Amino acid sequence: MPALTRSTLFSTAVLAAMAGLGSGCGAESAGEEIASERSLASPPALQVGEWWTVELDPELVGATFETTLVVTHVGDGTARIGMTPESFRDDFLVLHIPVLGDVELETFAWRVMWDDFEALRFPLERGASWTADFHGNDVTATVERVEGTRAFILMEGEGERIEMVYDAAVGMITEFREEALQLAFRVTGHGTGYSGPVLSLSGIELGFMQGGPPAGERRSSATLDVATEGPHGSLSLVVWNRGVEDQAGRYRIVATAPDGSVFEHTFETAPGDPAVLVQSFGHDAVQGGWTIDFEREGPARLLVELFTYGLDEAPPGG
Repeated sequence: MPALTRSTLFSTAVLAAMAGLGSGCGAESAGEEIASERSLASPPALQVGEWWTVELDPELVGATFETTLVVTHVGDGTARIGMTPESFRDDFLVLHIPVLGDVELETFAWRVMWDDFEALRFPLERGASWTADFHGNDVTATVERVEGTRAFILMEGEGERIEMVYDAAVGMITEFREEALQLAFRVTGHGTGYSGPVLSLSGIELGFMQGGPPAGERRSSATLDVATEGPHGSLSLVVWNRGVEDQAGRYRIVATAPDGSVFEHTFETAPGDPAVLVQSFGHDAVQGGWTIDFEREGPARLLVELFTYGLDEAPPGG
């Protein structure tokens, strides 16, 4: 299992997810037969090799990204959704979008922070309602209207508002916009028969979340133990500059893994920079003791998050 390469949200390169489909993908759309078998009355029977191209727009980081999702395994009421290797970024784990990893189809739930986010509840009928947890916030979901195979859903809670569209014919949430963290994605393409390599993530868990120095302090350190099951991890060093974007700062974060590997970055911020700055890394040895060191010269908040999971690279079903 190869280690993933270091990635950053500040790359100016546009991911070639759409152009890179090539011979790996089959049909350009799911086809009338699949669409006719799906409705808003029940969860979609996703197919191994079914794929979607997705555009991510996490507004606070000041960049957009394209990726390709692929169904790698299908079980009894579950599916596992991975990404093509060239379109995967470790940053997607800290962003919590798009739909990734193990999905419970009855609720279309995927892992967001500590819990699974139950995005849907079938049947999706006008006026249907349920409760869910998104990023630690309780929300109440309501199906506001239905148009053909699409259900338009509004979720609201204290400090949280999410709007999404689920299209039964596509078998996926095709539009998603969340206000508190300003996360958004939309599906731009859909098909079946993908046969190329896919990074398949299973058992996504939050290994740890560690904050930096409290207000008025410049340095802090922490020792953390990771006991989650997944051997692989995506580590994100975060500067939360929101609300103080008009002030310059210098911030250094160093994370030392149990095997002695060191992941570090110094952030130099200037007025007008994005509200959230992220530097992410992949690592294959995450269980055990971690040491996190912070240095701060400026008003921004500092944070480190590690998500762990099992990782395989193989064709769908392989």
